[in-house]
Amino acid sequence: MKKNARYTAVQALARQQDCQAYSNLLLESLCRENGLDQRDTAFASAVFYGTLERRLTLDHILKTYCSKPLEKLSGPVPHILRTGLYQLLFMDGVDDYAAVNESVSLTRMMGCAKASGFVNGVLRHFLRDGKAVPKVEGDRFHRWEVDYSCPAWLIKRWVEAYGEEASLRMLEASLGRPPVYLRANTCRISPEELVKQLTEQGVECHLEETPTGCIRVEGHLPVERLEAFKKGWFHVQDRASQLCVALLDPQPGQRALDVCAAPGGKTFTIAQRMENQGLVVARDLHQKRANLVERGAERLGLSCVKASAGDAGHLDPQMGLFDRVLCDVPCSGFGIIRRKPEIKYKSWESVQGLPEIQYKILQTSAHYLKEDGRLVYSTCTLLPEENERVVERFLKEHPDWRLEEQRTYTGQAEDSDGFFAAALRKG
Repeated sequence: MKKNARYTAVQALARQQDCQAYSNLLLESLCRENGLDQRDTAFASAVFYGTLERRLTLDHILKTYCSKPLEKLSGPVPHILRTGLYQLLFMDGVDDYAAVNESVSLTRMMGCAKASGFVNGVLRHFLRDGKAVPKVEGDRFHRWEVDYSCPAWLIKRWVEAYGEEASLRMLEASLGRPPVYLRANTCRISPEELVKQLTEQGVECHLEETPTGCIRVEGHLPVERLEAFKKGWFHVQDRASQLCVALLDPQPGQRALDVCAAPGGKTFTIAQRMENQGLVVARDLHQKRANLVERGAERLGLSCVKASAGDAGHLDPQMGLFDRVLCDVPCSGFGIIRRKPEIKYKSWESVQGLPEIQYKILQTSAHYLKEDGRLVYSTCTLLPEENERVVERFLKEHPDWRLEEQRTYTGQAEDSDGFFAAALRKG
C-alpha cells in the first residue's frame, strides 16, 4: 500500500501527539520513509502544519458536529477529521468532494474502516451548513482562542504584558508559514555574493539591512540540496537570533562561551563575527547535541569552535574566564510558535518551573565572565516571568552587576520570531 501525502500528514499528527516530537524533524523523516516526491511532500507539509496550527479552531468545530468527544474516538480518527476539516475550511486549492472522499479513504488505509461512515457524515454535515464556524461562548480571550487557535491563558498573559493591539498582531503573525532567514558565513563569502549565488540557483532572496549578513528567503528552501549549503556558505538562523548575537558583540581574538549551544546557530554566528579568530566554547548538556554543533562548525570551516558536553547549571572552574558569555537558556518557546506550532499547546503548569532553572543557569554563567566583559541572557519566548523578571531578580541579588541594554522582539519593528535579550556587565 502506497502511503500518500494525506496519509503521511495524519501519520505525522498522530506521532507528534504521542511522542511530543519536533514537528519539522518528524515530518521530514516520514516524507522520506514514505517515498513522497517533492510535490507530495509540499502537500503533506501544508496539511500537517496547517492542521497542527489550527487545532483549537478545528476542535471547536468538531465538538459541535461529533456525537462523541474527540478523546473517545479511536486511533487516527480525530486526526483524519481534523485534516479533512482543515482542507475544507482553509485550503482553497482543494476540492470539497476530494477532501471528504480522501478522508473517508484514509479510514480504510489506516485500519479504522468502521469509522468511514462517521467521518463522511461529520464532514458532509459541516459542508451542508456552509462551512460556518460555530459561535464561541465566553469572553474575548475564548473567542480569540478559536480565531487564532492559541490557548486563552497564553493570550491573556500576552495582553497583560504587551497590550491588546500588540498581542493581536502577534497572534496574526503566528499563523501561516514564516519566511526563512539565513546567516551568511562571512568567513567564506560576502553576504552580497551569497545573495547573487542563491539567486542564480533559483532561490528568491534579499539581503536585510540589519543585522549584518542576514538574508531573507521567500518560499520553500531545500537547504541541504543547495550547493551553497554544501560549501558552508550559510546556516539557517532566524533574524532575532542573529540580532541577539549582535547584542553580544563578540570581537576577533576574544574568548567566547555559549552555555546552551545546540543546535549551534548562535555559536556559528559568534565565530563568524570573530572572523574565526580566538576561541568559541560551545557547551550543551548532552554529548550527542554537542557533536551536532561540532559537525556544523566543520561544515562552515569554523576552526575556532570547540564543542563539549556540560551542565550549564553547574560551575566548571576548569573552563576559565571569557570576554563574552551567551546564556541562551531553555524556555517555553512561545516566541517561535509560527515555526513550531505544537509549542503553543503547552499548559501554564508545564512552564511554571522554568524561571528557577533559567535563573540558576544565569547565575552560574556569570561566574565565567571576565571583568568588563559582556554577558547576554536570552530566550525565544514572550513571557515576562522567563525574561525581564529573571534579569530583575539577578540584578537585585547581584548589585555589582548592571543592565546595559534590553530588547524584546515581538515582530513589530521587524519581522522576526519572538525573542528576548538582555546585555549585562559586571562592575
